[in-house]
Amino acid sequence: MQGMVAGAGGQLYIVFTRAGGEEPVLSRWLRDGSAWDGSSWTCAGAPTSIPALGHGNDLAYQSDYRGQGPALIATQGSQSAFPSADVTVVHLDSSGSVGASEVVHLPIGNISGLCYSATAADGAGRYAARRSGNLWTHPGSGSLTSGWTLVNSGLTSHDNRSDQGIDCSENYIWNTKSINTSTPETGWNWVYQYNWSGGDVESDIGIPGNGLTDEIEDVTHIGSDFFVGVNRNGGSADSVKVFIE
Repeated sequence: MQGMVAGAGGQLYIVFTRAGGEEPVLSRWLRDGSAWDGSSWTCAGAPTSIPALGHGNDLAYQSDYRGQGPALIATQGSQSAFPSADVTVVHLDSSGSVGASEVVHLPIGNISGLCYSATAADGAGRYAARRSGNLWTHPGSGSLTSGWTLVNSGLTSHDNRSDQGIDCSENYIWNTKSINTSTPETGWNWVYQYNWSGGDVESDIGIPGNGLTDEIEDVTHIGSDFFVGVNRNGGSADSVKVFIE
């Protein structure tokens, strides 16, 4: 599992790759509304292979990308193993199914986290992007090839090994911190909170690392329900955990 985001109607989109970032595929998941458990979600058709997704490290959902309808925007790289300054824009049809895609080059260099909130900036919408200790924002309209503002170039130590996904809403940006080779066996994954000016809100949510096996990959939300994507490195199936804000 790599990137994940919630789209219209509570649909979840997830990027999976093979080892080493090979063969990226995009899958769409629908929920029957019965419960927050594995049996209430179904994959809507076969996952779609999209080589342009690259590593597919994070996903953002834009309900009306440049006036062209809904789209997913996927970062192609991470800040470490798969650096890339490109993102892939995947256009969706009215049902949420995958359509044509295009590649956009970002002027801020390679990023590892990307999110979009339609309710930020008093409803005008806004993107956030992160790599290592840097955090940028961008207006919700216009091309992604310009218009970025660096709001913080020295995020707190929370950002150590935070080359996974981010999520954003009207007032906040959620930043993930994953386990790594220097994490103690008893270590956890974390989600930290920033405001749109890059300020640390000092809210932290812990997700067990289970002996360095469960690695957080991304975070997204539907209302006050937050979803955390977990890559289970020990060979078990990847999973999505839910917590309530």
